[in-house]
Amino acid sequence: MSQPSAPPAEAAAPSARRPPPRPPIRLGRWIAASLFFAWLMVWSFTGVQGNLKDLFDNRDKMADTLGRMLPPDITLVTDAKVYDVPPEVTLPQLLLPLPLDIDKAKAKEYWWVNTFPQTVVGATLQTIQMAVAGTSLALVVAFPFGFLAARNTSPHPAVYHGVKLATNLLRTIPDIAWCLVLIAAVGLGPFAGTLALAFHTATVLIKLFAESIENIDEGVVEALKATGAKHIQVLSFAVVPQVMPAFISFLLYRFETNIRAAAVLGLIGAGGIGFLMNTNFRMFQYPQASMTVAVLIVLVMIVDYASAQLRKMVT
Repeated sequence: MSQPSAPPAEAAAPSARRPPPRPPIRLGRWIAASLFFAWLMVWSFTGVQGNLKDLFDNRDKMADTLGRMLPPDITLVTDAKVYDVPPEVTLPQLLLPLPLDIDKAKAKEYWWVNTFPQTVVGATLQTIQMAVAGTSLALVVAFPFGFLAARNTSPHPAVYHGVKLATNLLRTIPDIAWCLVLIAAVGLGPFAGTLALAFHTATVLIKLFAESIENIDEGVVEALKATGAKHIQVLSFAVVPQVMPAFISFLLYRFETNIRAAAVLGLIGAGGIGFLMNTNFRMFQYPQASMTVAVLIVLVMIVDYASAQLRKMVT
C-alpha cells in the first residue's frame, strides 16, 4: 500500500520557516543623509561662530580659572561661624517649635528667612523646597487638565481642542521667561522661581498625562461602561489605575529636572543655590563658588539616583 502524501500545510512548513529576504540597501539614501547631516553640522557651527582654535589657544586662561577655584572652600559648610546663629537663641529653640518671647521669636524668624538661606546648606535646602513646591503645584493643575486634554476622556471636542491649544502655547514659554515676569510681580526671591517652575512644569505634565491617558486599554473602559458605570466611575476605576504608574514616573522625572531648573533660576535672582553661586562668581570668590558647584553636583546626583530607583518601583 502506498504511503499517504503529506498535507499541503506540512509540505509548505519548511519554506514558511525561512527568514524574510533582506531589504535592499539603498546606498543613495545613505549618502544623501550623510551629506545633509554634514551640511547641518557646518551650518550650525557657523551660526554659533564656533572656533575650536580659540578654545585650544586659551587653555591657559581656563586652567588659571580652574586653579583659582581649587580647592573648594569647605568651611562654607563645616564652619559654625558661617551660620551666624543668634546668641540670644539656643540651638533647640532655633530648630524646634518652642514658645519664645517676642525678641527671640523675631531673631529666630530673621535667621531662618534671611541668614540661613545665604549659607550653602540653606541655599541647597531652599533649592529643594523650590523644586518640591513647584512640582506639587504643577501636579494639582496638571492632573485634572490632563484628562481634559486627552481625546478619550475629554467631555467635549471643544474642551479637548481648547485645552490642547492653550497648553501647547503656554508650553513654548520657558521657565526663565516665566520667572522674569513673576519677579516683576512678586519681587526677587524663591517664590518667583517656585511659581515659574509650577507654570512650566504644569504645561509639560498636562501633555505627558494626556498622552498616557490616550494610550490606555480601551477594553477595560468598555467593560466598565457595559455595567452602567458613570463617567467619574469609569475614570476612577478604569483609567486612573492604568495611568497611575506612568503619572508617578513623569512626576518624579519632572522633580528631578526641576532641581536643575531651580538652580538656573537662582542665577537671575530667584533664590536657592544658583543665586549664591552667581553672587560668588560676580565677586570673584572662586573657592566659594566651586564649593557651591560641588554641592549642586552632589545634590543632582543624589536626586537622580533616588528618582531612578523610585521610578523602577512604580513601573
